[in-house]
Parts: sequence; structure tokens; C-alpha cells
Amino acid sequence: RVLDPSFRFPSAAPGATSSPLAGPGAMGNSPCFQGVTPALKDAEVPTAGGTTIDHVLTITLNGEKLEIARPDPRVTLLEYLRDTLLLTGAKRSCLQGGCGACLVVVQRYDWANHKWVAKSVNSCLKPLVSCDGMTITTVEGVGTERKGCHAIQERIAGNHGMQCGFCTPGMVMNAYALLKDNGKPTAQQCMESFDGNICRCTGYRNLVNASETFATDASPACQELASKFPAFDADSEKLPNMPPPSRLISKVFSSGGVTWYAPTTLSEVVALRTKLKRAAIILGDTAKGIRQAAYETFGGKAADVIYLGNVDELNFVDEKHGMLVLGSGMRIDDICRAVRARADKLAYAEDLAVALSWIAQRHIRSEAGWAGNLMITRTGFPSDLHPALLATDATISYVTDDAANEKEVAIADFKQGVVPANALLTKLSIPLRNSGTYRYYRVAQRKWLAHAFVNAAFRVDVDPETKTVTDARIAVGVYAYGPKRSPGAEAALVGHELSSHTLQRTITALHKDFDDEFTSEPQYKTIDNPKGKDEYRKSLPDSFLFKFFQELQALHNIKEWKPTELGMMKPLPLKRGTLKFEELPGREDKAQLSAKGLTSGKVRYTDDTQVPSLYGYLVLSTCATGKVTKIDTSAALAIDGVKDVVTAADIPGNNSCGFVPGEETLFVPEGGDIMCMGQQIALVVATSYRVAKKAAAFVKVDVQGANSGAILTIDDAIKADSKLGGAALTSIGNKEEVKAALARSDQVLEGSTYIIGQHGFPMEKQSVCAIPEERSGMTLYSSTQAPDFCRAVVAGILGLHGKGSLLAVKCTRAGGGFGPKNSRNVPVAGAAAVAAHKLDQSVKIALEATQEHLTIGHRHSFKVQYKVGYKSDGSIQACKVEAWGNGGCTHDFSGFLFLEYAEAVPSVYGWGGNFCIDVHGMKLNLPTNTAVRSFGNPQGMFTTETIIEDVASALGKTAEEIRERNLLTKSTAVTPWKQTMDFFNADMLYQKVKADARFAARAAEIEAFNRENRWRKRGISAVPLCYGHCYVYAAGTGALINIHGSDGSVTV
Repeated sequence: RVLDPSFRFPSAAPGATSSPLAGPGAMGNSPCFQGVTPALKDAEVPTAGGTTIDHVLTITLNGEKLEIARPDPRVTLLEYLRDTLLLTGAKRSCLQGGCGACLVVVQRYDWANHKWVAKSVNSCLKPLVSCDGMTITTVEGVGTERKGCHAIQERIAGNHGMQCGFCTPGMVMNAYALLKDNGKPTAQQCMESFDGNICRCTGYRNLVNASETFATDASPACQELASKFPAFDADSEKLPNMPPPSRLISKVFSSGGVTWYAPTTLSEVVALRTKLKRAAIILGDTAKGIRQAAYETFGGKAADVIYLGNVDELNFVDEKHGMLVLGSGMRIDDICRAVRARADKLAYAEDLAVALSWIAQRHIRSEAGWAGNLMITRTGFPSDLHPALLATDATISYVTDDAANEKEVAIADFKQGVVPANALLTKLSIPLRNSGTYRYYRVAQRKWLAHAFVNAAFRVDVDPETKTVTDARIAVGVYAYGPKRSPGAEAALVGHELSSHTLQRTITALHKDFDDEFTSEPQYKTIDNPKGKDEYRKSLPDSFLFKFFQELQALHNIKEWKPTELGMMKPLPLKRGTLKFEELPGREDKAQLSAKGLTSGKVRYTDDTQVPSLYGYLVLSTCATGKVTKIDTSAALAIDGVKDVVTAADIPGNNSCGFVPGEETLFVPEGGDIMCMGQQIALVVATSYRVAKKAAAFVKVDVQGANSGAILTIDDAIKADSKLGGAALTSIGNKEEVKAALARSDQVLEGSTYIIGQHGFPMEKQSVCAIPEERSGMTLYSSTQAPDFCRAVVAGILGLHGKGSLLAVKCTRAGGGFGPKNSRNVPVAGAAAVAAHKLDQSVKIALEATQEHLTIGHRHSFKVQYKVGYKSDGSIQACKVEAWGNGGCTHDFSGFLFLEYAEAVPSVYGWGGNFCIDVHGMKLNLPTNTAVRSFGNPQGMFTTETIIEDVASALGKTAEEIRERNLLTKSTAVTPWKQTMDFFNADMLYQKVKADARFAARAAEIEAFNRENRWRKRGISAVPLCYGHCYVYAAGTGALINIHGSDGSVTV
């Protein structure tokens, strides 16, 4: 199929240029094609390297061959699928390769191993032009309700593998790729395949179980689950052994000032690199997930890109002179597979492969090249690959200006000043050693998709007779200036026994080598914690070496250690316990009505609205306080494809988008005050998301007094007495009675704690599509939990006073709400509405993850102080709590939330009949905190149980003893505000849960385990609670039910 530039959407007005397939010039740099010619002839185009040939891109998509003339090298596969072909099953979410919502399956021929492979790929990272000659399958190509769903889709749908469903297409593609590449997988492969997919609301058990039904070693529960669906042989899905395709020819794609070269020989690459000095060299281009596309973040300096994926001399796996050798066209996943395949030749093959499998996640490892990973390590990237290879004595080969003049360097010497900046890496060589013990250690916030706090790889040889170390490699990554070996630590090991004395000498030597070069990590430093994690990070190499010595001593029978004390934490069993649905009449185990539509990607969310639209990208404040003196949009407006930059001056009605009229501006105007970082200043509107984002960086905002007097912590707010006027104080209980009761108490304990905030993190970020209608009306498709509130506020913004019915707000469904979509969608919706009103064209906005985290507030944080009186048996006699809540810069839901928090703190305890709490609503120069799932109750419960556990600790009792001693009963269940809890049964349920869970027996087992294990500890806790589930002040809505006379179907 050849896409013709004369094509228009059927709904577009004659001459309209808002279609992503609009012709040359109409859309500037934005479309996937700068000009698509019906005739598939090579065209000569000027490039940075002179006149060259512009070729046609050929892909097979869902079984259909597409030939695309002059594709834009900057466009990702996701953009092409969604904005050009309108295939919206692959979702636009994090745009960093971190969530898996955009997954597609790419089939390509692996010339190194001479076979076809199918890989799940993050389409938000993959350049469209890198897909030349590949076969791509999206979720729409797997199956649909109308044409029939695939077995994977049937089983995920039938096993309740979704709630909001936004992540579901990615989950389907993850499982589909697993079957395509393996046929019948193992249960372990099914579990491990989810390392690159996030599900925010469903949980993974149902998804893993559905995937495991195809496994060769499926559990009995999963076999039973499989029996509920039509039989399916997973081996039939595996890619057949097809003949290789024709070799690709060298191609060039040029558009929008960027030229993409796809050579097929090393000599071509070298010639191009010699001619194009500033060209970016890429393979998977996955680094854009953390740094954006390299050839964009260089500020336009790299107008040329050289792609290595088709170069024969760089795509190979071989063995030479006792070395495993891989070309620089190979991916990180290829190293894992090649190492595991040589387990008979490499003593620590599995340990090395496991180390490499911790890099990023599987969808990225299948695309990311090892060479690119090592190259960006030289500029500060905290690589896991580099230190892992450093301990193996790997070597790197490279060329510069002559393809025949290849040089080799030890990876330890792979650094600036030794290997030139213009080096092109060609080979990675890993020695195949038949002896040695290798271990890789890392500590991070997560196992995958998280930069290490510190990482290290150790390898030693130990003489089996003398038990002394004969060879050692101690490599540390994220600690000093780049990954490096510790010569002092290695010298302290070689020739010595594995004793405590040797361990101490090794630790001392390592710190002597590295501590002067220790690099602090600024991302872990905050106003509340200015030291960050530096001290903790400095202790981690000691911990790693200790673990390593333990394993070596046990392995060589030097000292006996319990298996539970050795090495890293062993993975838990895949699943423990069983999950059953209790079926009652009217509560049968049935899938939700849209389940199959969600698994096939046919269900549409706000950003999937198929309306020809312009795209908006917000310009946000980069300081916490200050006065905006000037907004210069001239540079942004000069960018080809930019339609307008919308500011406060364009608002036809009220510049107000918050709960309190006039408190929060939609856009900060010139002369206006900034209240927090991430506040909306302008909206760039362009013909594509990419152009809008690029142009937003060119909007210049002058701010006077930036960050002056900023209040950034609760303690700062308390000191400045900065409060939210409408939520300054929320009180419950009689303070005088509590004060007297505390004075009479046997013992009194005072304490304090801090409760940090938390992001709501919906998979679908804040999204809106504003469509102008007749009579100056408008339809807003908004991902919102409160459409009527959104309608009321946006109507004021548009000046529709008394004409609010001309504005319709529709929410097809939200890809996760969790609270922030109650109110914080309104500023985004208002921005799109103003832009659509001004331009009289539809405008879409979909925040990316970094914007969402910057501008959307969090769960409220608190500072808490308490005073509690109690008896020696643990009976609490009185309690006074004072809390300061961080509301951010405006009221939003804070008034409601502080009441919820105050009501949650008493929980299910009696407090001796004497309880009071004051909650102060503090105003800070931070984004407005808002409703987040459970709305104040988690913070309240944390406060409650902190007090309970502190009393238990003071008395030397277990927290469960204190809880049971103070639990309310049905006869005493009255809240501090004198509300009777008529249906109270928490005391009975608490005892039932403890009995059903074998709490006492398990607690005894844990105590025994902790006595016997010095380093690893276990714990168990049982916590009762109550939850207020009806907001009286917000109750009282209605529902309209229509029963259709024609067939009896029902619409609610």
C-alpha cells in the first residue's frame, strides 16, 4: 500500500490541514512523511553529506505490505502507528520504554544465528526507519472481537486480567512475543517476561496465570484455568523455520533536516563517519528513553544518523582463540543468549547471563546494543553492562578512519583519552574461562528499570589445595568516576586466604582506591534530605564484598554458612496460595463486558479519539516562585509546523482553573506570580506532538525573583505560618478533657513522625481532546473522574456564563484515575479548550510521564506530633495528635482530605475515651496536592499504628497485644465525634483473620528464624482498621436507566 498525499480524513473540511496525512508543506516537519509520492522512484535529495539517494521504506504491518516514501527519521514507530495509521492499540504513556503499554512484536531475521526471531519492542523508542524489511504485529493484528480473538486475548479477558485496561494491549503483546519466539514457554519464562510491563490496578497474578496456561510445566491451577477455554497448542504459534529474506540494500532517508543512513558494510560506515563528523551512531536508539533521541538532545548539532542494524560485518556471534566474540550490531539480549549457550565452556556463564538480565527490561534488551551502552557510560551513564564485563577481562575492538585498521583494548582501558571520541566499536570479546567464581551485585529502587545506587562485579580463582586466591577482579560501577577495577583490592586478595582479615584488608584497599573519586548522586538529594544516599552508598561495596566472601568460604569448604545466609535474596516461588472467586447468584465469575475489546486494543481512551487534531504541549514553570515579566514566543512560532502559542492573553473568560475562584490561574500571565514549579505558562500548538514538544523548549519565559522566599517543606511552612485559608484548621475531640486525662495517665509518651507523599501514577496520563462545535460550543473528551466539575470550570474559562450547556464533557473511560483525575485534569482540559477556541480546530493534549510527575500533585504529606498516656498493661488512657498537612500551593481537595485524615486516625481503638486531633492545612510552593486513592486514610492509619507500635516498644510488648487491648467492641464502638458504629465487627474479624492466617504459629516460627539467622530477618503483623466509605457532603446523585422497547436491552 502506498500512502498518497492527496488522502484526507472523510470528516475533514475541504482544505483542512489538521490531518496527519496532510500534504507537503501543509504540516511542516510534523507528519511521518514530508512528501509522499505515489510513484515509488528513488529521488535525489540534498543532505549534509551532499546529494544522495532517498529510498523507500518497506515494512509488513499486520500482514499488509507498506511502502513509505521519504519517511521522517525522527518519527517513532508509535507515532506512525497512532498518528498516521490511526492504530491506537499501542498506547502513548511514559514515552521512556518503562511501562510496556506501547509494545508491538517485531519479526526480523537474525543473520548472526541464521534464524527468524520475534521480539517484543517498545514502539515509543523504536525509530520507524529502523523497521526496514521487518514484519510488525500490533495488538489489532493479533485478533479482534469481530474477526475472532487470539487464545491469549481470550484467556486474559476471561481471567479478569484487566481493570482500567490501559495496559492490557501491552500485556497481550508481551505474551504473544513469548509464544512467537519460544512456542510453549516454561512457567519461569512466563513470570520473567513481565519485567518490562507495568499494571497499575489489576495486579499481576491474573495476567501471569493466563500466560502460564500455555506453559509446558503449568501449575495444576493454571491447567484447570486452561481447561475453561478452547484448546490451543502454543507450539503452533512459534515462528516456522523459513528461508532467510533477501539482503537489504544500503538506504538513505531524509526529512525535516535529519538524514538517516542505513549502510550494509563496515567500509560504508567508516566512510560516512569520516565525512559526517558529528553524525550520531545508533542501533536500538533506546537511550532516548532516558535522554531523548541523541540526535535531538544535541540541539540539532547531529543532523545525520548512521544506523548499524544492517551491517553484515557487525552482526555476528563467533568463537576465536578461546573468546566469545560478538559484533557491535548485536543486542544485549544476544550476549545473554550466547553466554548461556556456552555454559560448557564458561564456568560462570549463568551468573554472567543473570547479571546482564538485570539491565533495563527485556523489551529494551532485545533492541539495545551493547556498544551504545558502553559508549554512553563514558559520558556518565550508570551502566550495569560495563562493570559486569569489567570483571570478565573482556576486550573491545574499534576502528576510526580505516575499516581495515582495527584496534583492540581491554575494557578496563575503555575510557576517554585512550579510545578516541570518533571510535566505532566493532567487537566485544569475552574470555571463555573454565574456572572461577563470578558474582554481580547491585542495589537499586527496583530490580529492573532503575539505576543502581552502587553496582559491582567480582571474579576470583581459588586454589583448591591451599584455599588461597590466585586471581581476582574487583570491579565497581556506580561509585567513582566511571566503572573501574580496584587494583588495591585485587592485590589484597591475590595470594591470601579467604579470611576475615583478608576481607577487612580488601575493603580498606577498595575505599583507598575509590573514595577520593566518590561521586554524589544529586537525584537522591532533597530539601528534607540534603545528604541524599551518599553514606548508604559508601557502605554498599563493603556489603557486596562480605556477601562474596561468604559464598566463597562456603563454596570452598572454608567456613560453613547456612544456605539462607548466602548471596543475594533467592527469588520467591512464582506464586503462593490460591485465588478463587466466590460465586453467588448475581455474582458469577464473568468477565467485564469490554474485556475482549480491551485485549484487542479496540477500546478507545481519550488520546485514542479519532478526530483530526492539532497537538498541544505545555510550557511549565521551572521555578517555585517569582514574577513572570515576559513571555517570548517568537522563536517557537518560527518553527515549521507550529500553529500558535496560547497564553493567558488568549483566555476568553476567567483565568481560573481551581476549586477556589481566582486562586489558581490556567496560565500564569505576564506580570503574574508563579506559585510552584510545574505551573502552566503557555501551550504550544503544532501539527504533531513531536513539533509541539520541540517548540515548547523555545518559549522563553523571563522571571524576576525566581525561587525567592520559596516554601518547600512543611517545617518551612510552619515557621512562616503559611496556611491554606479555607483549610487552616480541622479539629476533632475536646482538647481540655484530653489534657486532663493525659495529666492523670500512668505513663506518658511523646513522639513524632513524617509521612511522605506519593504520586497517583495512572497509566494513562492526563489527556484531553477539545473539539469546537456550533454556537461557540465545545465538546471535551477528557480522562476525568468528575466530568461535571470539569464542565463547570472550563465553561467559566471559555466565558460561557449562563451557556454552560454549550460545553459537553465526555469520558469514554479513564486509563486509571486514582484521584488526580478528579480535579487535576481541569488545567489540562482548560488549556486545550482555549487553544481549540482560538484556532477553531480540534486540539489534543496528552501529558508524558515527566510532565505528569512535575505538574500533578501527590498524596498529601504530613508532619505529626503526638502525646499518648497509657497503663503498664498497654491500655491507652488518652491521646492528643497534632498534624500539619502539605496542601501544596492551592486548596484543591485539601479541606476534605484533612477531615478524612482526622477521622481516620482514631481507627478502631478506644483511646480510653479521650482523643483529640488538630490538623493544620499548610500552603507550600509545590504543585497542588490532591486526592489519591484512599484519600487521607493511609496517612491516618500510618499515624495510628506509629503510636500503637511506639507504646508497644516502650512497654516491651508486641504491637498486637496493644491493638487487642485497645480494640473497640460492638458495645463501645463510638467515634470521638460521637457517631455510633452500629455495624461494628472489627474485633471479631481481627480474631478470625489471626486464626485463619495461623498468626500465633507463624509468629513463633519467625521468632525462631530470626534467632537462627543473623543477617536475614522476617516479620509479621496484623492490623485492624475501619474505613469511612460515604462522603455525606458529596452524596446525592442520580442515574437514568433506559429499557429499550425494541429488544429489552438496558442503557444506564
